[in-house]
Amino acid sequence: MTIIRRATREDLPALTALALREHAASQFASQPVELAHVQASFLGVIHGLAGAVFVSEQGGTVRGLIAGIVQPGLFNRHQTAYELLWYAENGSGLRLLAALQDWARRMRAVQLVVHDYAGIADPARFNKVMARRGFGVMGTAYVSALES
Repeated sequence: MTIIRRATREDLPALTALALREHAASQFASQPVELAHVQASFLGVIHGLAGAVFVSEQGGTVRGLIAGIVQPGLFNRHQTAYELLWYAENGSGLRLLAALQDWARRMRAVQLVVHDYAGIADPARFNKVMARRGFGVMGTAYVSALES
């Protein structure tokens, strides 16, 4: 049986391991990983007033996560929720999304923005699933490497 729950500090090793697997499968795989930064980022969202991390747990093992934050919009004080990282290895992705949506509503967000920036999901399938869940396309994102 899979349960969805809020992540705690004790989940940090499992969250970090999942994030590393997501990173390795993503378009960001060529970028270095700083473990201390990953862990500090998770702790900031877990313990922050404007963030939440939910996990899917199966048999005592964390198998998926979704992290998000809320912040005021650019043009008004209405809250928008943003998904930061979403990765599940056990088919719990849509249940994790529902948990983040419920949390965003409780935070009085007027919209939730989710993405597939990592480039892991098949875009056509992802778009179809998200449309069935009531999400619409919000523009197009582009990326350009910047040399340091």
